[in-house]
Amino acid sequence: MVSSNATYVVELDRWGIKNDGTDALNTTNGINSAFLWARDNNLYTVVLPKGQYLIDKNSSVLLQSNTHYKFYDCLFIKESNNLTVYSILTCDGIKNVTIEGATVKGDRETHNYSSGGTHEWGHGIECKNSCYNISIKDCEAYECTGDGFVTSMDFSAIGGAQHPAHFAKGDINSQGNIDNTKTNYTTVSKYFDITGNLVKSVGYFYYAGDGYGGYGTGSNLNKTVIKVHFYKSDDTYLGFRNTRSYEFIYLDSLPVGTAKVRFSFLQNYDLMSGNLHYVMCAKIPQYINFSNCKSHKNRRLGASINGGRFVTFDSCEIYNNSNPLSKSSGTNPGYGIDVEDGYMTNQKITIRNCNIYDNRAGAFVCVSTRGVHVENNKFRGLFVFSGSGDDYFSLNNMYYGGISGRSITSGVEVDGTFCTFRNDSVFGESVSILAGNTTLENCVFSKSSLSLGGETAKVINCKLTFDDPDKNAAFGFSGKNVEIYNSLFDIRRSKGTSSASYNSSENVILSNVKFITRETSGGHYVGTKNLIVNKCEFNHSGNTTNYSRMMVSESMKVEDSIFKNQSFRFDGGDINGTEKLANETGYITHSFKNNKIIWDAPNSTYTHEARGPGIAFLYIPRVEIFNNIFHVIDKGISIGSLYTLRIFTENHLNLSNNTILTTKTSNTNTKGTITIEGAYRKSGSTIVIPKTTIVDQNNIKINSDIIYTNNVKDQL
Repeated sequence: MVSSNATYVVELDRWGIKNDGTDALNTTNGINSAFLWARDNNLYTVVLPKGQYLIDKNSSVLLQSNTHYKFYDCLFIKESNNLTVYSILTCDGIKNVTIEGATVKGDRETHNYSSGGTHEWGHGIECKNSCYNISIKDCEAYECTGDGFVTSMDFSAIGGAQHPAHFAKGDINSQGNIDNTKTNYTTVSKYFDITGNLVKSVGYFYYAGDGYGGYGTGSNLNKTVIKVHFYKSDDTYLGFRNTRSYEFIYLDSLPVGTAKVRFSFLQNYDLMSGNLHYVMCAKIPQYINFSNCKSHKNRRLGASINGGRFVTFDSCEIYNNSNPLSKSSGTNPGYGIDVEDGYMTNQKITIRNCNIYDNRAGAFVCVSTRGVHVENNKFRGLFVFSGSGDDYFSLNNMYYGGISGRSITSGVEVDGTFCTFRNDSVFGESVSILAGNTTLENCVFSKSSLSLGGETAKVINCKLTFDDPDKNAAFGFSGKNVEIYNSLFDIRRSKGTSSASYNSSENVILSNVKFITRETSGGHYVGTKNLIVNKCEFNHSGNTTNYSRMMVSESMKVEDSIFKNQSFRFDGGDINGTEKLANETGYITHSFKNNKIIWDAPNSTYTHEARGPGIAFLYIPRVEIFNNIFHVIDKGISIGSLYTLRIFTENHLNLSNNTILTTKTSNTNTKGTITIEGAYRKSGSTIVIPKTTIVDQNNIKINSDIIYTNNVKDQL
């Protein structure tokens, strides 16, 4: 017997192996026989001599457990075929394996596609079923009809539960029986036997959704605690344990004597309709690591995770996949890396230190995955966090392409986890994350547009520049809760600044945020119920007119901020097609104080409807304008009589302790003006014009006017 510490160099002649790219059948059979012999003789390091190895079209190189394979300078070439499914090197249910230095080449350009179908499942190196602890180093895959690298699972299940036949109203009581007085609960009344060979072969089972990862109508279990109840074969109840869908319940951890289980959860039975759930024991690859590998020119994907947990790509280069070659075109999905199929079965996926670029559809996509971490990568092409995903995290990446995504595991956005981008750089494309919960922190967006929606959107210490005169929306925030802190939005050229929908938000906070616009016509910054603007700056320096507005229906506090050369409106209710006042509470809800408004660019003034240029307030029942400075500077060019501030009064106005100042550098007719107008009404309006209370005290006028129009006098 050869010592297990020895390295076995495969004897080509002994096993009938050719390393000159010929004799596919004997070569493949010889390699597999040699690997089996090495395993049976406890030889744990196997070296294949350098050369080209033609792999039989109907078979694969099968690797064995507990072995370190060294394949440097070895090229494995798939024999031309017409198969819809193949792999070149296969890890099937094996454990503790290292593969080094292999290069695999598919038959993409010589493949026979005439049988029909997609022929998208021809892979280079595949880890499938219950593979565990597989390390793939310094390997390369190219010109496969499917994917270069792939992990794949089966979809074995103990059984399914179909509503209503296998479900019942109520929870399981301490005797193991269904208590139908627990009307907020639903029980899967069906028992599932966990003593069979199928479950024993993997050592676990778990509660899952249907074949597409869903739970049917009236039920969403992604964020619901699920009880698994344990029974002996004679129905003796052994208690329960809390778990979560798609999380393993290991046989080794069950109460002694457990033979069968059933489940219950906090959901309304009556709302369910035709739901189909599964109790699965799928064979899932785990702890699969690809390091310093290359994948290119494959027909479908550079790499795919069609089932896997704790899968890592580290220091890999994945490029030019799914693009046309001289004899074959690409096929969908066409990304560098794609994580899908298996849904929440796919968990803890890490992409680190990789360069992924120039793949036909984009760099990366994941669908309904639980826990994706991308760190210190370069992505060129579309990047997508998609589906009902959970815990998406991006750190220190460079993106050259669009980003879209969402994190909305529970189906109820407020319960979702976060899609987080931190210390990332995005160049020249759009970022659009319109559902779930999003956090952007310490990110730089260069010439990129940004759209955020969903339940929460937080932007912290970020910088965005936008420079494209042909595009309209530089940024838009439509989330229910929007918070932006310590950030810069530098809009150099665009058709408009933003296009956020009116009254789409519940709460918006802008703190220490700077908005710079140049050659742009402005736009609608935000529409919300509640607004806080603190220590912000809105600065327009271009020669184009600029107009923006904030619509606040319940409460507003704008303080310690600077507004420069912008026509800016603060509106009360929703006037997007209808007239509506902000809520009347009987006390002041909208406050504008300690701000500085500066005008020194005549070409930037803008008149919109009846509001006029300058800062305007309308449709607000009770407003306080206090301790502000309004400064008009003509710089030798007449600005005329500018509406520095215009207020369309409703029920109550407190205009106090403000300073309005015109600085003239030449003999011009420039004059700053605060105009108090009557309540603005559209033609045909049915909103009653109120009687108005005005508090006017301690205001200072220097080369300026405060004017009360006849319209407002009629309201007093």
